[in-house]
Amino acid sequence: MTDDRTQQSDRVEIDTPNVPVAPTITPFVYYDGVSMDNVNKAHRPTGLTPAPGGAGAETEWDATSLDKAIKWLDDHADFLNQQSYKMEEDIRKWMRNAAGGAAAVGGGGDKSPLGSFERANALAAKHAGLYDSTQTRLRELARELWKSANALRKVKENYDTAEERNRMNANQMENAFNSASSRAGKN
Repeated sequence: MTDDRTQQSDRVEIDTPNVPVAPTITPFVYYDGVSMDNVNKAHRPTGLTPAPGGAGAETEWDATSLDKAIKWLDDHADFLNQQSYKMEEDIRKWMRNAAGGAAAVGGGGDKSPLGSFERANALAAKHAGLYDSTQTRLRELARELWKSANALRKVKENYDTAEERNRMNANQMENAFNSASSRAGKN
C-alpha cells in the first residue's frame, strides 16, 4: 500500500437513521450511529522516523553512497583515535608525570595534582580511573568503526562485482537481440 494512512482520523464515526436492533422487545431498541477506533490508521513512532532529508530517509544505496559511508566511518574512527591519544598527552601534562601517565596517581604519600587537601589523592585516583576507561572505550569505538568501514568496503566490492556482472549480462542480452533481429530478416 502506498497511500499515506497517517492522516486518517483516530476514530470512525458513522451516522445512521434509527435502526431497530430488537424491534420485538419492548421498549424498542434503536441505534443511530456507530463510533469505533480506526484500526486502519497508520502510526509512525517519532523515534523511528528519520528527519526530513535525514540519512535514514534514503533506502537506496549505490557505489557513491557506500563510498560516503565508508569515508564517514573512517573519518570518525580517525578522529576518536586521535582524541584518545590527545587525552593521554593532556593527562600527562596535568599529572606532571610524563613517564607514568594517569596510572601513577594516588600512590604513596605523594602530593596529588589536585593539591594536598585530605581526599585529593583519592579524587585524583577516581579521575585517573575515569580517564583510563574513557580512553579505552574511545579506542575500542575507533577500532569498531574501522571494522565497520572494512566490512562496508567488502559489501561495496561485492556490489561493484554484481554491477559488473549485470552490465556484462545486459551487453550479452543486447548482442543476442541484435543477432536475433539480424537473422529475423533472413528467413
